[in-house]
Amino acid sequence: MLWWISGGIVLLALIVLIVVALSVMSRLRAFDDAARAMQARLEDGQRRVEPRLATLQQTVEQMIPQLEAMAAQQAAKQQAVENS
Repeated sequence: MLWWISGGIVLLALIVLIVVALSVMSRLRAFDDAARAMQARLEDGQRRVEPRLATLQQTVEQMIPQLEAMAAQQAAKQQAVENS
């Protein structure tokens, strides 16, 4: 009689374990789907932004000589003011 009770408890525990494992697997599958969707959106956004970033970088590189010349002029003016 004791074997039947302990066997029933073990069987019930196995059933609960299987149900919980299936529940966790379904949630993990949903999480995986969401992660894949987010990854696809991230890659799409990156494809859209990269050309704009390249254009911006090119513009900045073109402006660097002008900015250096302006900084040199400002330094020269500052030095002239300090010398007077």
